[in-house]
Amino acid sequence: MIKVTVKHYPIIKQNIQRAPTFVYSILDQLIEGTVYTDTATFQTLLIHTKSGIYFVYGDSTTTEIDRQLAICLELSIEQGKRFTLFSYSKQWNTKIEQLLNGRLRKIERYTFTFDKSLYGRKEEQEVSNFEVMPIAQLHIKNAMEFTYAYYDEYWDSTANYLTNGFGFCLIHKEQIVSEAVSIFKSNEYAEIDIMTDSNFRGQGLASLIATAFINHCLANELKPCWDSDISNTASIYLGKKLGFTDPQKYAIYTKK
Repeated sequence: MIKVTVKHYPIIKQNIQRAPTFVYSILDQLIEGTVYTDTATFQTLLIHTKSGIYFVYGDSTTTEIDRQLAICLELSIEQGKRFTLFSYSKQWNTKIEQLLNGRLRKIERYTFTFDKSLYGRKEEQEVSNFEVMPIAQLHIKNAMEFTYAYYDEYWDSTANYLTNGFGFCLIHKEQIVSEAVSIFKSNEYAEIDIMTDSNFRGQGLASLIATAFINHCLANELKPCWDSDISNTASIYLGKKLGFTDPQKYAIYTKK
């Protein structure tokens, strides 16, 4: 098993055809992570964040990655840490389920492709008594969902998020009622994570705040990314409404 040095990250990034946004965040060195490979030609890869989010890619017949995956799972159990494994191929799904049989829970999700022609250029609607604002330190302090702990987990620190990430919040009477943040971001992609206060749902606020996020992406030459559990019909509907199309199914595995 070879631990890849950062000087090889651009080569790997160029060769990977499709991966979760957090993989590109690591390869662009916006968040901390580790990349393992089986050979110097990078045929098979195991990439993970510091917080315990993993992705397997390439030739699923290798055995080197198998051992490293098992080690990572054991360490997460011993240390009580997160273990979330992404797989974009049926071959890897079969391998993971055989290798770590009975120890993981499988969740199926969709990843969508953003079609700018379907989105057009939506203007951000002004809604009476609601104000859209870029997320700053004071908003994180008062957030319901996207708290300091959230940014520490996905961005290594709140400071790193404020430097390299972005997001927007919707404020009503000095209360944050909806947020859209970049759960992960690279030099090319920004993956959206949305929260709306349950007392304010059904008013189109998620669409409003997502539009602010997408418009920021377009203004900064970023490709917005939208993922959803296959059972989350509300998220799927909203994504399609905003121009996200061509759902591709993938799997994530978590500790039971």
